[in-house]
Amino acid sequence: MSRQLKSITHWLSLLIMLAVLLSACAAPAPTQAPIETQAPAATEAPVATEAPTATPNYPKPGVAGHLVLATTTSTADSGLLDYLLPMFEQEAGVKVDVIAVGTGQALKLGTDGNADVLLVHSRAQEDAFMEAGDGARREDVMFNDFVILGPEKDPAGIKGMTKAAEALKKLSEGKATFLSRGDKSGTHTKELAIWKAAAIEPAGEWYLSTGQGMGELLSMADEMQGYTLSDRATYLARSKQGLKLVVLVEGEKALFNPYGVIAVNPKKNPNIQADMAQKFIDWIISVPVQEKIAEFGQKDFGQSLFTPSSKPWVEAHSAPAASAGLKITGSVKTPQTLTDEQIKAMTTLQADFTDKQGQTTAYTGVLIADLLKLAEPNADAKTLVFVGSDGYTAEIALAEVLACPNCIVGFVDAGGYLTVMPGFSGKVQVKGVVEIQVK
Repeated sequence: MSRQLKSITHWLSLLIMLAVLLSACAAPAPTQAPIETQAPAATEAPVATEAPTATPNYPKPGVAGHLVLATTTSTADSGLLDYLLPMFEQEAGVKVDVIAVGTGQALKLGTDGNADVLLVHSRAQEDAFMEAGDGARREDVMFNDFVILGPEKDPAGIKGMTKAAEALKKLSEGKATFLSRGDKSGTHTKELAIWKAAAIEPAGEWYLSTGQGMGELLSMADEMQGYTLSDRATYLARSKQGLKLVVLVEGEKALFNPYGVIAVNPKKNPNIQADMAQKFIDWIISVPVQEKIAEFGQKDFGQSLFTPSSKPWVEAHSAPAASAGLKITGSVKTPQTLTDEQIKAMTTLQADFTDKQGQTTAYTGVLIADLLKLAEPNADAKTLVFVGSDGYTAEIALAEVLACPNCIVGFVDAGGYLTVMPGFSGKVQVKGVVEIQVK
């Protein structure tokens, strides 16, 4: 604890020194600075009020030859944007103005019409953004994973644990110092989801909500020898700069971290560069650029920092349809691993799905209820979870699916399947579904 207090004192000292320097610069006469800083101590606090003035200084849509990209800090801190964007700028003849903030802030900029395009990583928030009509188009781009970091000596003893929720529970029980983003970013949202899974609301002197970006947070956690959650890409990039924290928990499906790109609805602001935003999306999901994403990090770290996942990339690298398969697992009497040939040999039917834009597409597939009959759900089973190849999941009541006469696992021309659920929310239409979990 003394080390923690020492570290907090260190950070507070730096902030105080910075405030003094700023007040000194603002004073009309250097010799008056001590008097000025003593008298209106309360009025000097508006050094903090200068933070909001940074918002109006963000680049705004509508400047000729510029595209405003609001994105999560991890794409900037990892170096990915410095690697990719010059290629787009040269190809499109525009300057990309980057606003690197938390995902929550980036989405807020989009909602307010203060960005042209977003690159973020919180699927639930992204889906809500699209359902609210704030976005015109969303595409998968890439993914990596989150990791739980801590000091090499690991005084809390979580190293090697396979469940993130259990690891955080152990940190809470031991009141080990944990630093949180606390900024509604994608990383913060994921952290809160893990705490929820652990049935814990973190609070106390051991839990520090910093309001910092990923890079700054890692520096603080390193200095304080605390624990934190980070995306792997930013962690690796900072490790090259001397970060001493180590990965203690990794590899669980719950730590999956997908990124999406969204064109902001031009109705939000007449100055939004809608055409250029669409061009950016087409560019970043294209196979050549996805290959660049796959290469990023290999030279410096011996591994890719991000894995491509755009629709064009997946289609270009999909295995032949004959090798596709579907699992039915969980609370069933007979778990199934069905091949493409087995599924297509079953009775098929056609179902239509109408998206939010009113576009209707017809799919051919197999009734989900027929697939479930093969697995024989247990009597106490209540819920189905559709699992996509990208890690996306969607839950729906088992009874609703069994009662649906046209809910199918549809066939995709490029191979694989998707759930087609007429009359249900678009959230349960899962592209690339590879597993149906019965709970």
